[in-house]
Amino acid sequence: MLPLVQVGLVKEERNRGRMGEKREGTVLRSRLEEYKMVAAVKEPKFIERALANKEHLSAVLLMTGTILTVKRYVDFIQSHGLPVILHVDKIGGLQMDRDGIEFIKRNVKPTAIVTTKSAVIKKAKLSGLFVIQRVFLIDTEVFKNLEEDANQKQIISDMIEIMPCRAPDFLRRLAKVSPVPIITGGLLNQFEHAEEALNNGALAITTSNAEMWEFNFKDKSF
Repeated sequence: MLPLVQVGLVKEERNRGRMGEKREGTVLRSRLEEYKMVAAVKEPKFIERALANKEHLSAVLLMTGTILTVKRYVDFIQSHGLPVILHVDKIGGLQMDRDGIEFIKRNVKPTAIVTTKSAVIKKAKLSGLFVIQRVFLIDTEVFKNLEEDANQKQIISDMIEIMPCRAPDFLRRLAKVSPVPIITGGLLNQFEHAEEALNNGALAITTSNAEMWEFNFKDKSF
């Protein structure tokens, strides 16, 4: 059993984490609503190109790095005013157990994380991180399970990312019942693909196609 003082410190730390999560989430959602595009960076060489288009972007989805380099990448991007959504499943050497989650929260300090793993979502939410759940719609069963969770308000992440984006009918159906915002990406390489996703309920789109980062969706209504 923890001493009362230690219990109090743990509760205080959790409360601070939740306040930080709410603040970061508000900033991220506001930028997603305004700019509607997230640059997915899969290689370090594309960081500079994303920053060159920062006036068009909501955030950077960072999908590269190791436990030795990720903090440097996150600090560099965020120092230029772009929030970082860190894909924790893609970071070399990172184990998202309790220590790994604390490492991300206390040392790396991204605006949000994204993961496909339910266990990581639960632990990260308890720690006070803003969490995006990435879902691959590989078949109808996956969609039906997600739709059922949405209907029953059982989604615990702060946001959902649907992959791929080229399923507007499913996106539209989910957007009607989801208790959290939806973003989408994958197989997106034309302006029309982005426009279709945004017109069918997506808050924003994510893409690793650097040419797409030059499009300006700011102030456009969908």
